[in-house]
Amino acid sequence: MTRNVKRFLAGSLLSLTPSIAFAGQIELDFPDFLTQRSEYVSLREGAVQVPVRKGPSVEAIGPAVEDFFVSNQAGVDLHLGIQILTGSFNGTWNTHPVPPSTYGGFQVGAPAPAPTVIQQYYYTVDPANPAGSKTCVWRVEVTDNAGACNAQVFFGTYGGAICTVDAAQSSIDPVTCQTQVVTNMQ
Repeated sequence: MTRNVKRFLAGSLLSLTPSIAFAGQIELDFPDFLTQRSEYVSLREGAVQVPVRKGPSVEAIGPAVEDFFVSNQAGVDLHLGIQILTGSFNGTWNTHPVPPSTYGGFQVGAPAPAPTVIQQYYYTVDPANPAGSKTCVWRVEVTDNAGACNAQVFFGTYGGAICTVDAAQSSIDPVTCQTQVVTNMQ
């Protein structure tokens, strides 16, 4: 009888191994919800040029701090997910998840663009199912164009989210590449 119980337990544990491995991947890695999916997913896309910061610069193009803020107008907590990180993650602003009616965000120490530095991240109301819930995906590309930095923000929306870039508060220093991107999510 003991031998049969051991065999049964071994078989049960082996059948759970793929499930545990899959669950570990989702927890340790950011989910890939941009690839082809079998179910219907509502997706809208857009792009915004980040305005150039006014005022003098004292440095040359080089490694720069990039600040990414989000204004939470979704009515529920927003959870951050980072898909592409170029440089070093310096930490988050405010508390995470981002509470309703507040700003949150994170900072990256980015290398000098050669020729482009890319950060891609998202905020979602449901971190377990970003493609099936309100989610905003932002891709920020900082480029060195003949000695002047510029940035573009590309965005996609899932689940009926309204995602915008606040151009009045966003800017890039054309000489140092220091970037601030402020977004809104409803």
